[in-house]
Amino acid sequence: MGKFYYHTTAQDHLRNFNKTLGFALFFERHERQLRVWQVCKKLKITERELDDIELGRGVLKLNVLKKMLKYYNRRIELRLVAPDPNEPDNAEPEEISEAPDGSFEALEEEIEG
Repeated sequence: MGKFYYHTTAQDHLRNFNKTLGFALFFERHERQLRVWQVCKKLKITERELDDIELGRGVLKLNVLKKMLKYYNRRIELRLVAPDPNEPDNAEPEEISEAPDGSFEALEEEIEG
């Protein structure tokens, strides 16, 4: 996985963290070309639970996160770093989009369609 940028002006830092983590997990699923139903069946979770974690919605369910990390053979590494003055912040708010019905499944179909 590469670098992830999530630009927001919102002051809810926990929500921003959840959305960034969710985007990373969404990206991981797409890199592996896995469909929502495949991941849900393997992890024995609902599509709603997967959507919630990938969209950063609601309270982060640690049991679901743990299953996903194990399934993807990944771990979370968190580092606090000073911004690099030579690395511009290229993320624009309009670059981050959500599917019309609020699920990445619909967005996935829109992209593949």
